[in-house]
Formats: sequence, structure tokens, C-alpha cells
Amino acid sequence: MFLTRFTSQLLLCFVIFTIVSVGIATVYIKNIYSYDIDQFKVHSTIIADDVWAVNPAGANPYLQLAIEVNSYKYLSVTHLGGEPFTHLTSPPLHRFEQILLNLKLIWTKKISADIIFNNQKIGIIEGEKYVKAIYPLTNIMIFLLLIMITIVFFIYLYSNRKYLEQQISERTRNLQESERRFHDLVNLLPEMVWEADYSGKIIYANQIAVHRLGLSERQGQPVNWIGFVIPGLQQQAARYFEASLRGDDSGLKEFHFVCGEGTEFPVLLRSSPILQGQITIGTRFIAIDISDRHALEEQLRRAQKMKAIGLMAGGVAHDLNNILSGVINYPELMLLDLPGNSPLRRPLQAIRKSGMQAAEVVSDLLTVARGVAAVKVVIDPRSLIREYLDSPEFLQLTAFNPHISVKTKFSTDIHPISCSPIHVKKCLMNLVTNASEAIKGKGTITIAASNRFITVEPNDDAPMAAGEYAVITVKDNGPGIQAKDLKHIFEPFYTKKTMGRSGTGLGLAVVWNTMKDHDGAVTVVNDKNGTTFELHFPRSHGQQTLQKQSVDLSSYRGSGQTILVVDDEQQQRNIAVEILTNLGYRVSAVASGEEAVSRVLETPFDLIILDMIMGAGMNGRETYEKIIAIHPGQKAIISSGFSRDTEVKATQRLGAGGFISKPFTIEQLAKIVFNGLHATVPSPHIP
Repeated sequence: MFLTRFTSQLLLCFVIFTIVSVGIATVYIKNIYSYDIDQFKVHSTIIADDVWAVNPAGANPYLQLAIEVNSYKYLSVTHLGGEPFTHLTSPPLHRFEQILLNLKLIWTKKISADIIFNNQKIGIIEGEKYVKAIYPLTNIMIFLLLIMITIVFFIYLYSNRKYLEQQISERTRNLQESERRFHDLVNLLPEMVWEADYSGKIIYANQIAVHRLGLSERQGQPVNWIGFVIPGLQQQAARYFEASLRGDDSGLKEFHFVCGEGTEFPVLLRSSPILQGQITIGTRFIAIDISDRHALEEQLRRAQKMKAIGLMAGGVAHDLNNILSGVINYPELMLLDLPGNSPLRRPLQAIRKSGMQAAEVVSDLLTVARGVAAVKVVIDPRSLIREYLDSPEFLQLTAFNPHISVKTKFSTDIHPISCSPIHVKKCLMNLVTNASEAIKGKGTITIAASNRFITVEPNDDAPMAAGEYAVITVKDNGPGIQAKDLKHIFEPFYTKKTMGRSGTGLGLAVVWNTMKDHDGAVTVVNDKNGTTFELHFPRSHGQQTLQKQSVDLSSYRGSGQTILVVDDEQQQRNIAVEILTNLGYRVSAVASGEEAVSRVLETPFDLIILDMIMGAGMNGRETYEKIIAIHPGQKAIISSGFSRDTEVKATQRLGAGGFISKPFTIEQLAKIVFNGLHATVPSPHIP
């Protein structure tokens, strides 16, 4: 042991010697370089008169002496214009120095300096010097080596005398270090660790346990660990403690603790007895906080619940859209034939309006099901806010709530967004309606729009990817949302209102799913000053879409073009045939994709209206694939009561044109059919 320590000390001295030697050599060589430059400047000053007088005979003796004294390999002087003045060289090195030169222990360096006469540069002196630092450095190293040997000798004497004392103190330190290491490791654990005596009183706890259980506030007071278990589980915890004292391994047990702040949290508890010889004097515990695991399990249950509700909502919405087509379209057809003063017009318009309102509820169901069938445009979000503020829904809201004021706050140069205007305005309506209902008495709702740059990566606190966003904010100064409700507010049918009277429970679920469909996110900040909802839309770099002016329906009438309607619902076929016939088209209808292919084999059609989801046989995409194999470039539009899903997009890539969602109005069908007939069919692309 002593030899090992002495060897290490010797090695340390050698390292110090090496470092000092290298440092001295570096400083010495650096000083040599600096000195050589200064010497060259002196040479240039001394020969300046001779250079000016063009007198090489006067300068050469001095330069020859300088070569010998300063070990220059050569010295060369030139005039400012490059004309040689003089050039002197030194004799060859001695054999020994030549060997040192080859070994790089002697090396050369080039130096130059300007020759100044009367503050005017008249030439340049250049040279190459042999750097013979090896000689003085060797002397210095020998001197240092003697010092090191002396120091090592004294260290050896001192170490030998202290060896036994060090052995004793080292064992003491090892014991203390082992204890300190144990405490450090235990304090580094993310789990709570404590020890309890035979009665259950805590006699040691790591830092996490002290912080979570609030033991620092009870310092000096005996604390029983069972007191931190919630009352309903304390008897079970006492039995668990008794089993641990007996040495029975009960494994991991889940308990619920109450922390120093009064908050309840779940833990997995593991224990083992503390033995002193053969006697058990207490128990050692480790508690793993499983709050995050419970939160993930709850998040998974919510996601499964959302998925199940979405599937149900999607199926129900699809069927309701087919049913509502009759409620909306038949009154429209009857209104076309009724005179303007007919007493039947008002009830028919009421039926149609009720159907449209029901279709909006179905649209909410589709949004919850993540099946938003909508065309997106690039638009300034401020224009959407202004359109909502001018809408009948908002005017009715303000009329019912005169005690609430609505303010707007827009930043300049808001990023454009790609969105479905109808769905974004529906989100605004839901948020403003909720805000007005949250305010008790007088209050203010602020609608703002601004730009924001997100820099962090997505996580639970920041669910958006980094990038540029346009943010629409709806803020109220109501009492806020209760903490127990906050985590459920975006769930479908979760509402604190009277279901069916003041709400359907779909409002915030529609907002959440709409933002997901727009690759954005909705966030909520809730405090004593009210609630703030923020809608984050990714910035769009596309060209803003121009608003189309309304056109008279007569502009979309046909002139005898042939149209084939493919739909498995009899009522849908009847409605489409009657509307299109009324618009001046020659219409045929079939109930399946197989029938459509057979009809196309017999008769060509100018346009096919193709239902995407049919009960049996081929779906819309498969039908269109068969049809374009017969008639390449066949024009078609797609109709569906559900969503613009992957099948719809695949069909459009094959060459199908527009998309219309059910239930549709006469105007919507007239426009899309007219555009479909007059559009250029793109080249089909089969992925």
C-alpha cells in the first residue's frame, strides 16, 4: 500500500515536472521569438543609413557579425522596389548540430522587418535563424530534475513516517464515506424511502420523503408513517406493517397517501425488516409514486371512450344525413312549384329550416367522429371573426344577454390560415356562447387574434409542433371552470348544463375535433380572473381564397346532359332524380356499383354522381375504377353522408371531381353538378 502511494506520488511529481518543463520551454521559446523580432528591428535600424546610401560595403560587416552572433542561416536585404541590396549566408552547421537539426531539436524560422529611414520605408531585411533552444533548455531541465529528485526524497521520508497514521485515518474515512454514499444514493432516488422503528415512528427519511410528506415541518416531533395513509386504508397499512416486522414478504402493495399539502396520491409500497443481529428493530420502506401511471391509465380510458363515442356518432350521423335529405329537399322541391302567396310556403319553409338545424347537429356529430366533410380555404382569421359578429346567432346572443359586452382585439398582419370557415365560425359560436353562460351578471368577452411562434416540442403542456401559428382567443371574466371539470370539458356529452335545453354537450368536443382536423390545437387557461380558450391554427403560405359572389340558380341549369345517380338509398335516388330533372338534366339512377358498371357499358353518361358508402357490393372507389376502365376520363362527383376520408381522396386521385356532403340543398347540388360537367377532367393517377 505504501509503495503504491509512493509510486503515485512519484508519478505526480513526474507529471508536475513534465508540465513545468513544457511550460518553461514554451515561455522560453516564445520569449526567444519575441527577442528575435526585436533584434531584427535593431538590425534594420542600424543598416538603414547604408541602405539609403546604397552602400553594401558598410552594411555587410555588421550583418556578417549578426549572422555569427545570432546563428542566422542567411540574411538578405532588398530595396523597396524589390532590387537586391545584399545577401549573406552562414557556414554549414557542425556535424553534431546537423544531427540535431535532422531530429528537429534545432529548427529554423524565418524573420523579416521593414527598413525605415526618416519615417519612410526604404527596404526589407529578411532572414532565417537556427533556433538552438535545446542547449539552455537542457540546462534548465537538469536543474529542475535535481529539484524533483530532492523533493521526491523528502516525500519518501515523510510518507514512510505517516504511513501507519494514514492507515488508521483512511479506515475511518472509508466508513464515513460509505455512510455518506449511502445517504447520497438514497437521496438521489425518485422514490420515497424511510425507516420506522418497531412502533412505526419514522427515524430516517430521504429528501423526497421529507418533502412529499412534509416531515420538515414536524422536525423534532415523533411521526408515525401510518398517519400519512388515508383513513380508509390505515388498518390495512397496520397489518402490512406487522407482517413486515415478522419478516413476511407481502410484495408491492398499493396505498393512497396524503402529502404535506393535503393532496392525495397513490403509491406502491415495498418493505423489509431492519435487523440488529437476530433482532428486528424496525422496517425499511420504499414508496413509488404512481400518479403518472394512473393519469396515463385515465388518459387511455378517455381516449377509448372518445373513440367509441366517435364511432357511434359517425354511424348515427351517416344514417341521419340520409334521412334528413328528404326533410330538406322535398320542401325545397315543393317550394319551387308553389306560388308566392301560397299558405303552404311558411310551413314548408319551417320544415326545411328544422331539417337544416338538425343537419347542423349531425354535422357536430360528424365533427366529434373526426369526420369533418368540408372544403378548406385560405383566409384571414379576422374576417371569420367579423362574419361571426355579424351573424344572426351572435345578434340573438347579445339580445338575450344585454349585460355582457363583447370586445375585439386584433394584431396587425395576422397570418392567413387554411380552414373550413363554417366549422371555425361554429367553434367561435360555441366558445362565445359558453363564455356568456359562464358570466354571472355583468361581464366582458374578449375575442382576439394574434400571431405566435411556438419553439418547444410537443408535450402535454404544449401539444403543438414548433412553428408559426395564428391564434384566435376567446376570454371571459367569469368565475372560471372548476378543477374537477376542467379535464373533462372536451369530452362529448359532458356538460354542466341541462341536456337538450341549454346545450347538447357537443360544443367543446366540436371545438377540440375541429382543431385536430385543422392540424392545430385548442388550449385553455383557467384562473380566478376567468377562462381563456386559444385556437392555434398553423400558418398557411397559400394564396388567400377570394369570396365567391352568390349566383342565381338559373345560371346552373342544364341543357339535357345525361347524369347517372349511383346510391343504395331509394330516397336519395328519388330526391337526386327529381332535383336534377327539375334543373333540366336527363337522369337515370341505379342502386349499386355493379348496376352502374352495367349501365355504363350500355350507355355513356356526361356525369356520374357516385355515393361512396354503399351497403353491399362495391363501394364508390371500386365502382369508379371499373367505370374509367371502360370510359377513361369519365366525369364524376362524389356524394357521401360521412366524411372526406381516404377512399374519397383515392377516388379523386383517379379523376373524380367535386365532393358534396349529404344532406345537400338544391343550390349546392346544382352548383357542383354544373361545375363537374364543365370542369376539365384531370389525368387519372392510380397510387
